Amino acid sequence: MLDLSLEIKRKDGASETHIVYPDSQIDFETKFGVSIVGAFSAGEAPKMTHLYYLAWLAEKNAGKVVKPFDEWKKDIAGVTNVDTSGN
Repeated sequence: MLDLSLEIKRKDGASETHIVYPDSQIDFETKFGVSIVGAFSAGEAPKMTHLYYLAWLAEKNAGKVVKPFDEWKKDIAGVTNVDTSGN
């Protein structure tokens, strides 16, 4: 399993962090036909579509009521990976 948390920053200044659980990881791989490990491997810059879609999935699969992706992304200022390793 890939340990990944994403901070979602909204244009209104609000932000929240979501863990990317296996349900979101599997949904991502099904949607894009690419391994999540390959899409987010160290030293590689991920496609923004991949990053934002994964953040949307993580928020949605956490039980939040979210807009469809194309509407949701209009309210987003940025998404960043959160280091949860403690380093």
